[in-house]
Amino acid sequence: MTLGRKYQHSSGNAGDARKVYANQSKVGTLSGCSSSISLCDMIEPPDYEEVYERLVGERDPLAYPASDIELCIVPKKIRTLTHVLPDEDLTKAPMFVRDCIRCYTQDYTVVEYKYRMYSASVFNRDRISERLEKLQAAPRHQYEIDADPPTVSTEELVPNQFESQPSSGRQSVASISSSSSCNETLTPRGSWASLDLRSSSSDPLLPDLFERKPMEQVDAINEARRLENRQPDLLGLYIPYLDEEEAVERRLPAEMPCELMGHRILVNCHQLKLELDVEPLFASMALFDAKEKKKLSENFYFNLNSECTKQMLSAHIPHADISTLSRSAIFDILNPSPDVFLVVRVEKVLQGDVNECVEPYIKDDKNREKVRASAQAACSRLGKYRMPLAWSAVSLLNILSGSNSLEREQADNNSLSTNSSTNSLDRKASSSSLEQLRRRAGEVGGSLTRKGSVERRGPPPAAGAFTPHAAHSPHAHDDLSAQLLTFKPIVITVTSFFKQEPDKLRDEDLYKFLAEIKRPSSAPKKLKCIPGTLKIEVSPCPEEIKNGLTPELAKLNPYGDENVRPCKEVLSFPLSWAAAPHYQYRNLLYLAVREINLAAYTSRAGSARNITVRIQLMSGEDQAAALPAIFGRSSCPEFTTEAYTTVLYHNKNPSLYDEIKLKLPADLGDHHHLLFTFMHVSCQRKPVAPEHEKNVETTVGYSWLPLCRNGKLTCGEFNLPVMQEEPPPNYSFIFPDVQLPGTRWIDNHKPIFSIALDAHTTVHPLDGYIERFSMACEAVLEGNIPPRIGLTNMEAELRTSISELPTANVEVLARYLPVVLDKLLRLLVAPPALAGHTLNIAQDVFTCLAHIFTEITNMNEGAGCDRHGRSALLSTYIQYQCTAPRPSLADRDIGLPLPPSVMSDGSCKILHEELALQWVVASGATRDLAMHNSWALFELMVKSMVEYLYWSGAHEAPRKARFPDQFTDDLTTLVNNITAEIISKYGKNSRLTQSLNNSLAFFLFDLLSIMDRGYVFNLIRSYYKQMCAKIASLPDAVPLVQYKLAFLRIICSHEHYVSLNLPVAAGGVGGAGGAGSGSVSPAPSSHSLASHSSAPHHQLSHEFRSRHYLAGLLLTELANALELQSPALQASAAGAALAQLAAHDADPRLGGAEARARLAALYAPLLGLLLDAQPHLHRGPAPHHDILQFDSEISQFENFYSTPPTKAEVKQAGRAPLNSETSRNLVMCLVWLLKSTERGALAAAVAELPPRRLRALLALLDLGFRCHEYKGRKEIMKCAQQNVRKTTDIKSKLEDVILGQGSARNDFIMRRKGGCRRERWRKEWVRGGAREAGGGAAPRPPADLAAALAAEVALTLLHALETIVQTCSSLECGQSVCSAALQVLLRALQRNQSTTVLQHMFASVRALILKLGWSCCGEESGTCRVLLRHCAAPAAPPRAHAAAALYALMRQHYQLGNNFSRVKMQVTMSLSSLVGTSTTFSEESLRRALKTILVYAEHDTDLQDTSFPEQVKDLVFNLHMILSDTVKMKEFQEDPEMLLDLMYRIARGYQHSPDLRLTWLNNMAQKHMERSNHAEAGMCLVHGAALVAEQLGAGGRGAALLQRRVTHNALDESCADTLHHHLTHLELQALLEHAASELMTAGMYEAVNEVYKVLIPIAEEHRDYKKLANIHNKLNEAFTRIDQLHGKRVFGTYFRVSFYGSRFGDLDGEEFVYKEHALTKLPEIFSRLENFYGQRFGPENVVIIKDSNTVDTSTLDPGKAYIQITYVEPYFEPHELRKRATHYERNYNIKRFMFATPFTAGGRAHGSLAEQCKRKTVLTTAQHFPYLKTRLHVVQRAHLVLSPLEVAIEDIQKKINELAAATNQEPADPKMLQMVVQGCIGTTVNQGPLELAQVFLGPVADGTQPPTRLTNKLRLAFKDFSKKCHDALKKNKNLIGSDQREYQRELERNFARFTERLAPLVQPAPASASASASAAASHAAQLTNGLSKHDYKCQA
Repeated sequence: MTLGRKYQHSSGNAGDARKVYANQSKVGTLSGCSSSISLCDMIEPPDYEEVYERLVGERDPLAYPASDIELCIVPKKIRTLTHVLPDEDLTKAPMFVRDCIRCYTQDYTVVEYKYRMYSASVFNRDRISERLEKLQAAPRHQYEIDADPPTVSTEELVPNQFESQPSSGRQSVASISSSSSCNETLTPRGSWASLDLRSSSSDPLLPDLFERKPMEQVDAINEARRLENRQPDLLGLYIPYLDEEEAVERRLPAEMPCELMGHRILVNCHQLKLELDVEPLFASMALFDAKEKKKLSENFYFNLNSECTKQMLSAHIPHADISTLSRSAIFDILNPSPDVFLVVRVEKVLQGDVNECVEPYIKDDKNREKVRASAQAACSRLGKYRMPLAWSAVSLLNILSGSNSLEREQADNNSLSTNSSTNSLDRKASSSSLEQLRRRAGEVGGSLTRKGSVERRGPPPAAGAFTPHAAHSPHAHDDLSAQLLTFKPIVITVTSFFKQEPDKLRDEDLYKFLAEIKRPSSAPKKLKCIPGTLKIEVSPCPEEIKNGLTPELAKLNPYGDENVRPCKEVLSFPLSWAAAPHYQYRNLLYLAVREINLAAYTSRAGSARNITVRIQLMSGEDQAAALPAIFGRSSCPEFTTEAYTTVLYHNKNPSLYDEIKLKLPADLGDHHHLLFTFMHVSCQRKPVAPEHEKNVETTVGYSWLPLCRNGKLTCGEFNLPVMQEEPPPNYSFIFPDVQLPGTRWIDNHKPIFSIALDAHTTVHPLDGYIERFSMACEAVLEGNIPPRIGLTNMEAELRTSISELPTANVEVLARYLPVVLDKLLRLLVAPPALAGHTLNIAQDVFTCLAHIFTEITNMNEGAGCDRHGRSALLSTYIQYQCTAPRPSLADRDIGLPLPPSVMSDGSCKILHEELALQWVVASGATRDLAMHNSWALFELMVKSMVEYLYWSGAHEAPRKARFPDQFTDDLTTLVNNITAEIISKYGKNSRLTQSLNNSLAFFLFDLLSIMDRGYVFNLIRSYYKQMCAKIASLPDAVPLVQYKLAFLRIICSHEHYVSLNLPVAAGGVGGAGGAGSGSVSPAPSSHSLASHSSAPHHQLSHEFRSRHYLAGLLLTELANALELQSPALQASAAGAALAQLAAHDADPRLGGAEARARLAALYAPLLGLLLDAQPHLHRGPAPHHDILQFDSEISQFENFYSTPPTKAEVKQAGRAPLNSETSRNLVMCLVWLLKSTERGALAAAVAELPPRRLRALLALLDLGFRCHEYKGRKEIMKCAQQNVRKTTDIKSKLEDVILGQGSARNDFIMRRKGGCRRERWRKEWVRGGAREAGGGAAPRPPADLAAALAAEVALTLLHALETIVQTCSSLECGQSVCSAALQVLLRALQRNQSTTVLQHMFASVRALILKLGWSCCGEESGTCRVLLRHCAAPAAPPRAHAAAALYALMRQHYQLGNNFSRVKMQVTMSLSSLVGTSTTFSEESLRRALKTILVYAEHDTDLQDTSFPEQVKDLVFNLHMILSDTVKMKEFQEDPEMLLDLMYRIARGYQHSPDLRLTWLNNMAQKHMERSNHAEAGMCLVHGAALVAEQLGAGGRGAALLQRRVTHNALDESCADTLHHHLTHLELQALLEHAASELMTAGMYEAVNEVYKVLIPIAEEHRDYKKLANIHNKLNEAFTRIDQLHGKRVFGTYFRVSFYGSRFGDLDGEEFVYKEHALTKLPEIFSRLENFYGQRFGPENVVIIKDSNTVDTSTLDPGKAYIQITYVEPYFEPHELRKRATHYERNYNIKRFMFATPFTAGGRAHGSLAEQCKRKTVLTTAQHFPYLKTRLHVVQRAHLVLSPLEVAIEDIQKKINELAAATNQEPADPKMLQMVVQGCIGTTVNQGPLELAQVFLGPVADGTQPPTRLTNKLRLAFKDFSKKCHDALKKNKNLIGSDQREYQRELERNFARFTERLAPLVQPAPASASASASAAASHAAQLTNGLSKHDYKCQA
C-alpha cells in the first residue's frame, strides 16, 4: 500500500497521518557524519529559552527585545474621497462580486517586524543612503598619488608641453657629468649648492622630538592621536567590494499594492472655433496608435461653445451637470510609442448633407445671416441629433519635441483648394521635430531615468512598436518614456481641420490617414480643409489635481470647490493588460457602433435614410425599466437613459465611430439587456405649416442583446438582425439570432447591425474557469445549487472547478489573484458541507493553491520574480492582501492553551496547521508542486502563525507554549522531508533544490521571531545533520556545501543574530551567572579574546560552538571551507563571514564600544582561523619597482613571511592557495576583528601566541597593508569609466535588480552562467549611482570611499601593530618582534598612504627606533630609503614627520656609538637610488626636508657640545650636492636615449663606489625594462654581477669571467674599489638570475646558457641543489626554444643616426648607431625622432635627411636641426663569418656595421649595368651591442668600393643564397620556393640575370675580351645559379598539386630557354695564342671595370 493510500484510509484523521509519517521518516535516514574534520561534529544547540532566562538580563543592551513583532492594520490607500462602490443593493449581487468589492475596500493586515530593518536580508535604500551620508561626512583623506603633479617636474609634463627652447638654456650632458664627478662631492660645503640650501626654508619642527618621556607615555599619546576622527563604519566603506551576487540573504520586501499608472499627461482645451462661428460645436478627443491600429483611450467629450450658442439647444438639453462641463483631461499613456496620436473629432447638430453644411465654412460666404438662421432652425428642431463635421490629429512626438504651431507651408495647394493653405499637421514640423527628438535622444545617450516602476509593471511594449524613424535608436521606448516625464508644457495650435468624409468614418480609415500624416510626404490626399482654430495645452500631469474625477466620475482627493469645472481622468485601453491584481471597483461597458445596413428596409412610410440608433440599458421590458446608466457627453446631464448615434444624411448603410459608455449594475442578472431602436430622422428644410410637418423620428426596427447569461457578462463583437416590429414579451431572455415564430425581420433575419462590447470591469473575470469556480463556490457556500447541476453532482462539480482553476488564463488569474486565493484558503480551512456532510476537499484545494502559485510565478517567463524566484504578486498578496479565515473566539476563550471547543470546532481549522499537515501528507504531483512553491507556502504559514498569535492571545504566552505539539511535530517532519528532497535532487534539478534550500532557510529565519528559539535551533541542527552526513559520503559535494553556506548565511542575517548567540556578558567571560548589568565597569582584560574553555583562544572549542550556536556554525563553515580545494567555496565562505560583519557595522544598536567588544568576542576564533590560513593567502605579484627591496629581505624577511607554496607543495599539503578576492575578504575580516576587539583583550590574545604564530600575525598585518592599498583616483576612475561604458542606464538597471522586474532577471541569469569575477570597482560605481537616486546628497565618487577605506584599514593595522609591540616588548622575543614590526611598518610606508596615516606611522617609527636601540642597526638601509623617499614628498605634514624620524635615527645612532657612519653611507646610497627611480620625487621638497634636518641639528641643545651637529651638516650638504647633480636628469625624462646616456655617465662617476654604481646600474635596468629593452636590462644586470664578481674575486677571475662568457664589455667593471666587502655571493646569484631572466625574455637564449655557466659553479660550491634544479629547468627551456625557433628568430634592427645643427648642443655633428626593436622599419624611427624633436624644437625646425651621402654642413640652415638616418646591418669579415655560423652569433657582441651607397663614375647614383658601382661604409662603435645603452658612438668609419663586375657577382651570389635557402628549407614552403624561382627565371624578369651574363660574359665568350679572375668568378657563379634553379624546379615538382602542373611546365619552359641562352656564355673561353697577353689584359680592364682604380679613389 502506498503512502498516499494509507492517508486516504486514515479518513482525514490528522493524528493517524502524523504517526504513519513519523514512522516513515525514521526509516532509511542517512548514515551519521563520518568526516575526519572534528569541526563537523554535530553540536547540541542550547535550550535557548531556558539558557536565555539565566544568562541575559532585561537591561542588557544586547538582550532580545520582548516584543519585536506587531500585527498592524494598514489602511488601503485610495485616490478618491471614498471607496468607489456600486449604487445597487449588494445583497442581491453575486458572491464573486461581493468578494471582489470586499477585497477592493478592506484594509491590509500586515506583520510588522520592528527591528527587521537591521537585518541584512532587507535592502533599504533610505538606510543605505543614510549610511553613505555618514561615511561622506567623515574628513577626507589626502594622498600624494592624487596630488596635482608639481610644476617643476618635467617628467610629469605631457609630451606636447615640452618647452621648445634651444639647448643654450640647458646644461649639456658633459657639464652635468662633470658637475657630479666624485672629486667635487667630497667638499660640498663651499659649493654653490650649499648656498642654495642655506637660503631655502624648512618645515615646522615637531615640538616633542627632544623631550624625554617614558616610552609608556609616548605610546599613550600616539594611541590617543590615532583614535581621533576615526571612521566607525569600517565595512560600510568596503561594501563596494562585496559580491552582490553572493548576497543570498537579500529578500525583497513585498511592495504595497497600488494602482497602476503610466505616463500621465494633462490636456487643457482653450479654444475651438471655426472661422464661421454660427452654431454649437461638439468635440471629443482620444489617443490612437497608428501602427498597432488600436484605440488607446476612451473618448473625452468637451465643447467650448459660448453661452449664446448653447442657448440654441435649450429646448433639447434640460440642464448640464458640472461634471460634463470639463475642459481638461488626464490621459494615461501606458505604451509610449512614436506612433501615438491625439485625435480630435468635431460634430455639429444634424442639418443635412455634410458637403453642403461644410461649404459656408470653406468659402467666404457673404450671406452669414442666412447660414445662422438655418443653423438656428436645425438646432431647435433636431438639437438632439449629431452629424460628423471635421477632425484633426496631433502626434505625441510633436508634443514631446516642442513643435509649437503645427502650420503647413503653402506647398500643398495642388491637392487642396487655394485658400485652404493650412492643415492640421505641419509635415515639416513633424519630420524636423522627429529629427530633433532623435538628436536629443542621441545626445542624452541612454542616461535618462525611467519613471518609478511603471514601465516594468505595465505591459511589455508590443513587438516592433517603433516607427522606421525611431528604429535608429534601440532605446526609443525608454527615450519617449523619459521625455514624457520631463517635457515642458506646450500650447499646440491647430489652424485647420480635415473635413470628415461620410464614407470614411471607420477607425480603419482613420489609421490610414494617420499613417500618411506620419510619413514625411505631403498631406493626406483628397481631404478638404476647414479653417478654424483648436488651441490645447499639454503638460506632464502634476502629482495632485484639484477637482479631479475618475472615469467613473468619483471625486479624487483632495476635491476643491464644487462649482469649479472638474478635470477628468480618461480611461486608457492598453495594448495588452497588465497582469496585476485589480485595485478598485470598476464596472464599465463601452459599446462601439460599427455598421448599420438598412438598404433592404421597405415600408409604406418610405425608406430609412437618415438613420440613428437609440441605445438603452434595460432592467426590464417596459420603457420605465431603462436605467440611467449611460454617461452623458458634454454640457448635458451626468447620466441619461438613452443615447443616439450620429446621423449620416441619406445613407442607408452608414459606418460609424460612436462609442457609448455605460455603467453596469453590480447585481447584473438575466433580465438586464441592451435595447436598440432604429429610427429615421426627418431633415425637412422648407418651411411648411405645422400641421403638414412630418414627425422628426420614425421608428424603423428593433434589436436587443442580453448582457448576462448564467452569471457571465456578454462581451465581444456581435452582428445582430433587426426586427421590424416591437419585440414580443420576454424577448430579453433570448438572443435575437433566434427567429421567433410570427415575427417580422428586416432583410429576412440577416445580421445587419454590427457592434462591439468592450467591458472594463474588475468584478467580471470573463474567464470560463474562474466563473465556473466562483459559481460552484456560491452554490455550495450559499446553498443556491443550480437545478442544471443538482445536489448529487455538486461535490463533483466543485472538485472539477477547483482542479481546473489553474488552467484559467494566467493573466486573468493574476488580476483576480487576491479574491481567488482568499476563496481557496477559505475552502481549505473551512470546508463546506453538503446535506450535512463536510466535504473532504483539503488535498484538492492544497494542490490547486500550489498549482496557481506555479502559474503565477512562471508568468512572463518569471519576469516578475526576484533572484529567489519569489513572485512579486504572490509576496504582495501574502504580506498585504491575504485574509486567512479563523475560528470565532469569545473573549473568555482568549489565552493559551485554547479551549478544546475551539480546536475541535470543525467549522474552521487553523491555516498554518492545515498547510503543514497537507504538505506533510502530500505525495506525487501535489508534493512536487508544493516543493516548487515552498517559499510561498512558508510565507503563508508564517503570516498565519503571527495572526494566530494575536487573535488567540498566544503572543503574551512563553514561547514554548505558543504552538501545540502536533503542529511542531508536523514542522519537524516537514523540515526533514525538505532537507531529504534537497539531498536527493540536488544533482538532477539544481534550480529547484537551490530554491528549496533558500526557502527553508528563510522559513526558519522567520520562525526565530515567532516560535521557541531552541526548537528552531534543533531544526537547524536536524538540517545540518542530514546535510553533513550526505556530504561526508560523497567524493565531491561542492553544491551541497554551497547550499549549506547559503542556508547559514540566510539564518545569520537575522536582525537579532547577536542576541541569538548569547553574547558574553559585559562583566566577564560569561559563566552561568554572567548576566551583567550596564553598571559593571569593564576591566582591561574583561573582553578577552580567549575562549571560555581551556582551549587556546584561536580554537573553535566545543563549548564556544554550543553556546554561541550560530556564530559557531558560521566560523566552522569558514574553517571547513578553507581546508577544501574549491576556490568557489572558499570565496563563498569568506564572503558570508564578511557580509555578516558588514551587517554588524551597519547596525546602530551595536555602535557602543562595549557592544562592539562583546560582539568581537563572538568572532574571537576567527583570529586562529586566519593564522592557520596565512601561508595560503594570495600575496599578489612581485612588488612593483616603487616598493624598495630591503637588503636584509633576502635572508631574514622572507623567512619571516612564509612564501607562497609551489604546486607540488600544495598537492602534498592537500590545500590550495586562496585566490586574491578571498584573501582580500579574509584580511578584511581580520581588520574588522582587530578594530572591534577591546585593547586589553587583543593584548591578552597576542601574549598567548607562540613566536611562530606571532610571525604569522605580523605577516597578516603586512598583507593587510598590501591588499588594501589605495591605487589613486585616476586608476579607480579609469576602471569605473570602463565599466560604466558597458551599461546604458545604470540607475534603471539597478532599479530593475532591486525591484526584481524587467530584464534584470535575465541579466542576472546570464551573469550566473558566465560565473566570471569582475573588478569590484564597477560595482561601487553602480551602487554609487543607486545611492544618488535614493539619497539626498550626491555621493562621493568611488575614489573617496576607497581612500577612506585604505586610511581606516591602515590605522587599524597600525594600532594592532603597536599593541603587538607593546605587549611583546617585555617578552623574550620582544626584540625580534619589534624588528619585524619595523619591517612591516617600513613596507607599509612604501605604499600609498594618506597624509594623516603617514604622520601616525612616522610617530610609530620614531618610537620603534627608540625601543630597538642597537638592534635597529641592521635596518638602516631600508629605514633610510623609506624615510628619504617621504622627505621628498610634496605634502608638508608627512614630510616634516619623515625628516624628524630621519633625524631621530641619526641621533639614536650617534648616542649609541658616537658615530653614525653606516647611516651616512646608507642615506647617501638611498638618495641616489631615490633620484633614479621615484616618479613622485620633488627636488624642492627634499631640499626643504634637508633644511629641516639642519635646523634640528642647530636646535638640539643636548648634543650641542659634541661633533654631532657638524657631522649632520656635512652629511646634509653632501646629500644636497648629489641631489642638485642628479636631478638634472629630470630635464631629459622624455628623451630615453639622452636620459640613459646621463644615467650611464653618472654610474661611470661612481666607478669607485661599487654600492652606488650598482644602484645606478639597477636604475638603468629598471628604465630599460619599462621600455621593454630586455637585452639592455640584462646587460645592466650582467655588469652589476661583474662588479660584484670583481669584489668577490669569483673563480679567481672576477669580471673577466663574464667578459669571456657573456659580454665583451664586462671588463668595464674590472677597476672597482675593493675596500667594500659587504657584498656576498647571494647578491651575485640574485643579479645573475635576474640577468638570465631578462635575457630569456629578450630571446638571447645562448647568452642565458653562458650566464648560468658562471652561476652553476657558485651553486655547486654552496650545495644549493634546489637552485641547481631550477637552473637546469631554465636551461632546458632555453635550449628547447633555440631548437623550436630555428630559422624564425629576429633580433634588433640598427640605424645610423647623425645630428647636425646648433640646436642639438653637444650632439651637433655626432654620429651614433641606434639599436631599435626587432623588425622596426625605417619610417618608424623617422617618425619617432621627427615627432620627438619636432615637439622640442617645433616641427618646422626639424629636417630629416633621407639619403646616406656625406652631408656638407656648410649648405645647412644654421637655425634648423637636421637628422640623417640610414639603415645599417652588422658587418663581418669572411673569416668572422666562419666563426659566427648562427643567426644569433651574428647579432650578439657586435660592433661593426655597414651600409651601401650606389654611384657611377659620372656622379649619378644609378646607371647602366656596365657602369653601376657601389660604396660600402663600415662603422665601428665604441662598445659591443647589446650594451648598457641602446645607442653607441661611432668611433671609426672605413670605405670599400665595388666595381660594376664585383657588384654583378654580389647580386648573383645573393640570388644563389636565396635559392639555396628556399630549396633546403625544412619543412618545405612551396609558396616561398615558387616566388624565388619565379624571380630568377620567370619570363617577366629573366632579363635580369641574363642581361648580367650578356654584359659581362658576352665579350669573353665572343673572344673580344680575355677572361680574368673576376669574369671567371662570375661564370662559375652563373653555373651554380643554373644548378640551383634546376634543383629548385625539381623540388617544386614534387610539392605541387594537379592544379599547378601547367604552371610548373611554364616554369620548366622558361628555365630551358634561360639555360639555352646562358650555355654559350658560361663555357670556359679557349686560350687565344695570337693575342698579346698585356694588350688583352689592358683591354679587358677597360671593358670590365669601365674606369681605373685611381678614378675609384677620387670617386670614393
